Amino acid sequence: MTHGSGITSDPFPLLRRRSVFHVLIIYTAVALLCAVTPMLHTLGYESAVVFGLLAAWTGALVPLSVLREWRGLPASPAPFGAYLRLTFAGWLLLVVPFGIMTANALFVRNCAMFDGALFWLLIPFVTVAFSNAVLLFFDALLGKRAGAVYYLLLLLLLVQPLLQIYTQPRIFAYNHVFGMFLGLSWDQSQPPFATLAMFRLMSMAYIILLLIVTSTLRAHRGRRLDRAMRRRNLLLFLPVLLLLFLGHLRGNHLGFDNSYAHLHKVLGSEYRLENVLLVYDAAVLDSVEVHAMAEEHLFQLREVAREVHVAWDALVISYIYPSRAVKKRLLGTSSSDLARPWRAEMHLTLDSWSATLRHELVHVVAARFGPAPFGVPFLRVLGLTEGLAMAIEWSWGNRTLHEFSAGMMAQGHLPHARTCMSTAGFLGGASSKGYVASGSLTRWLIDSLGIDVVRQAYAQDDLVGVTGMEYGELDRRWRTFLATVQRELPDSLAVAYAFRRPSIFRALCPRVLTERNREAAGALRRGDAAEALALYEAAERLAPNARSAFGILASLYEQRRWDSVATVAARYLADTTRAFSLLPMRLWQGAARSMLGDTAAARQALAQLCEETPPGWPTDYARRMLNVLSLPESDDLPVTSSAARDAAPANAQHAAESERGKRIPMATLRDTLIVILADMLLHNPHRGDSLRKVSMQWLLQQAPENPVIIEEFLHAHADDREGRRQGLRAWRDIATDRVHPELRLLAARMYYRERDWDAALRTLQHFIDEEKGLHDPDTAAARKDVLSGALKQHGRCTSMTAAALRNEIREWIARCKWQIERSVNVRI
Repeated sequence: MTHGSGITSDPFPLLRRRSVFHVLIIYTAVALLCAVTPMLHTLGYESAVVFGLLAAWTGALVPLSVLREWRGLPASPAPFGAYLRLTFAGWLLLVVPFGIMTANALFVRNCAMFDGALFWLLIPFVTVAFSNAVLLFFDALLGKRAGAVYYLLLLLLLVQPLLQIYTQPRIFAYNHVFGMFLGLSWDQSQPPFATLAMFRLMSMAYIILLLIVTSTLRAHRGRRLDRAMRRRNLLLFLPVLLLLFLGHLRGNHLGFDNSYAHLHKVLGSEYRLENVLLVYDAAVLDSVEVHAMAEEHLFQLREVAREVHVAWDALVISYIYPSRAVKKRLLGTSSSDLARPWRAEMHLTLDSWSATLRHELVHVVAARFGPAPFGVPFLRVLGLTEGLAMAIEWSWGNRTLHEFSAGMMAQGHLPHARTCMSTAGFLGGASSKGYVASGSLTRWLIDSLGIDVVRQAYAQDDLVGVTGMEYGELDRRWRTFLATVQRELPDSLAVAYAFRRPSIFRALCPRVLTERNREAAGALRRGDAAEALALYEAAERLAPNARSAFGILASLYEQRRWDSVATVAARYLADTTRAFSLLPMRLWQGAARSMLGDTAAARQALAQLCEETPPGWPTDYARRMLNVLSLPESDDLPVTSSAARDAAPANAQHAAESERGKRIPMATLRDTLIVILADMLLHNPHRGDSLRKVSMQWLLQQAPENPVIIEEFLHAHADDREGRRQGLRAWRDIATDRVHPELRLLAARMYYRERDWDAALRTLQHFIDEEKGLHDPDTAAARKDVLSGALKQHGRCTSMTAAALRNEIREWIARCKWQIERSVNVRI
């Protein structure tokens, strides 16, 4: 069928144009390149964004050539008909790369092709529809200048996300060209599909609005704008305009946007202490907790400023998100705490702020000498940005950065200096390797060249030019130094566990698996272990991954299926291709064996975690469970406190009979404590704290001077003031020779939380004495390592190396002294 102008009404003649052939070649070439590029080789969000950009920039060549031809005709097609033909032709062109990416599933595992197809539908296909509407509008308004103005608009739309992220508290940005930018984060979650779909409805509303205006402009020029057309266009225009107005007005609530005003309104409360301002949710933090949090911010700010030689006097703003879900919605990431150095602000999660505060403060303080506009080097040496933060933070898990890097070097996992420092190398590598290696290298540079040289390299975004050493020379000298670092052996499995995980660019289906595992974790939190098990098993079938495997064991454990836990753990750990990534399974295995009464097997499983000391949570938990298993199995235990002994009858025989009447089997205490620890340490989040605390109260009454029980009591009552005080009263009755260093540090931390800084400092006094010995040249060489000796004597299992523990003790000593000094100044 043809119109009087001779223009066909179907799109197929359009597909025979030379511009179509050129676009088709480009689409095919890019699709084939994506098919062999990690992270882009599946039908998913990333490849959809690539073709969204490509469709807007390259795909516009076809409608531009057609519009140029139509402008020379005496009667161009009606706007709506022309739009439909151009859009349908653009969609047909997208079918080619869509087909290539779909066919690539025969060679590359696609975990969620349906989700990927939906992302393609919402991003490149809607982009084609949006771009054609914009082109038709510009053609009707500007004529020959339509193409130039269109590409200028595309440039502005590309800058828009950067401006929004720079000026607003979020790392994501929605855009009508590429749908959504997730932001630069190690968070591996999927884009919020529902929010993206609502935003694309906004894009469709813009399309309708543009077509109405285009139709009106053309009718006005051709003097065909009669009253009926004006009324019809107005009836369509007003509701669409209202919809867009409401969408922009409610963008914060719909998830498209997040302004500072909205963020302050959602969190709701503010607290300022000197030059620290906390923005928080008062429903989850009381005034005492907030004040203690502000004090910790002040202490760490002072320490960081001193380390990097900055006189800090400005205000630091810290946003404390009550949960990861809230943080994901408002900021755009759930797993990452981050700083915005150019605004001297941090965005932290309530359950992780204490572990990340010092790191993020380094980014904020270093912005004083960092390059504009972000205050951090990112064009050439992005690794130095994180390297400086890691070097000043220094602790990572249970080893120093030098110890970890020396272990990586010994096993062939240490990245080259160029890889961990250059922007391209840092972004392309595994984050765990990059952060630790860049931190070790930067710390070595600070110690060997001085902080001022590192500051200069940071300011100029240039490490090679400032140091005068090429990356090869830097790498050689750094490795020579690492060869002198004393490692805690064995560490082969621990290093493999920490650093053999692939980067997000090479991981299999990372975003899909993250969402599946979060859904399963939600079921486990609700107490539905059967559903959680089914979901974790489904995720494991999609692609083998450690988080699903751990979830399977946790779900089985929650169902009290001890035999299944032991059997499944043994099967996983027998797989040599992935056993290193599943090392913490020894914890579940040991707990299950202890429940089955096989103490020897339980100790064997837990001991390997203690020998290797992998970073993170498993080693400390294994240490505590082994301490419980070390309690006698048969001896009876007298139930007396120091107060009861003081009031004991004078008659010794009567006292003995009274004692026998109160003795209970140690095995009862031991088994009860194992049950409590297993529930607590295996991350059963729905298990009630109240029941655990009641059980711990009973245990403390039965064995008031047992260091194992006191340690667990202090852990269980860390957030309970009366419980802390009760545990500290029991702590004071423990004989000094029964106290290991980590228990002493725990007690000092509890005194600190009670704001008894003098008692905390006294508790750490023998560590202070050792600190003096470290700096005494006459005795340091001959003196044995007190910490290492104490750990080996008491531990059989330790959660930190001696060097890492020493660093933490030094920080707690400095924290106590700072509080004492500060309290004196306040009183004066």
